[in-house]
Amino acid sequence: MKNLDDDLLERIQAVFEAHAEIETLTNKRPNWIDRFDASGVWVETLRSRRLGTAPQLVPAWMIVAAWNRLKIKGELSHDELLNELNVKRSAFVMALLAQFPDVVVRSIYPTVLALTRTTGQS
Repeated sequence: MKNLDDDLLERIQAVFEAHAEIETLTNKRPNWIDRFDASGVWVETLRSRRLGTAPQLVPAWMIVAAWNRLKIKGELSHDELLNELNVKRSAFVMALLAQFPDVVVRSIYPTVLALTRTTGQS
């Protein structure tokens, strides 16, 4: 089980402080970061709010896998994240990574993220 390292925790903290609501990239559905720690990020959605259920954990490994792939390849597609890395909360993970200052959305359809500069590997 992979945990969020200090770099990712700092990045998520910066996103959380700037805006705890993050829209998915393709359909603009809101996700609200409730809290986070090394084990992952707890997220509320419109559906969870409507049903009155607790925020759901997006496990750290999903974010770590996406971030590592993005750092290694320089870009990451939603399809790759969902089908190759088996990240089932892929829309949120892509939206979260898109908030990082050194990540840009290269394309919405299909959704592709890219690094704007070389990021040191952790």
